[in-house]
Amino acid sequence: MGVSEQLDESKAEELGAEDARPESAPEGAGEETPRSSSPAWLPLAYSIEFLVALMAVITVWSEIGGQGHLDLMPWYTKLACVLVSSWCCVRLTAAMVEGKKAWNQRTAAWFAALVLVGIVMAGITYYYHLHEESDQPDSDDTTTAVMNGRPGRLQRG
Repeated sequence: MGVSEQLDESKAEELGAEDARPESAPEGAGEETPRSSSPAWLPLAYSIEFLVALMAVITVWSEIGGQGHLDLMPWYTKLACVLVSSWCCVRLTAAMVEGKKAWNQRTAAWFAALVLVGIVMAGITYYYHLHEESDQPDSDDTTTAVMNGRPGRLQRG
């Protein structure tokens, strides 16, 4: 084995198998298809997390915002808010799993999006709280009477 062959082998080890392919070999020869670095069960786990997040978001929103306020909202508003919030939860988890560190720039961005969606949901709930109609009309029985007179003195009539 000559010096040039030893140099080629050491260079191949340094560059890795992909870069050390002989130049006479065709582009696709000897290469395996690149495999994903994530496990095969990960999309299933994200799907299950999405379904759990849907139930959790609906439950938490009805407990915090009040079911009465949610009943006043149109269905498409609730659906959009719940879907977007659940999607942000799943993407937050994906950013944690796929990054080198659990807290990275993508994680911070998805967390900010989740907080923003929560603020929008709170604003929508507050709007419907302010604009709900009263069930009972104002009558003389429900209004407070103001007594005129001096305190401590009874007025006899």
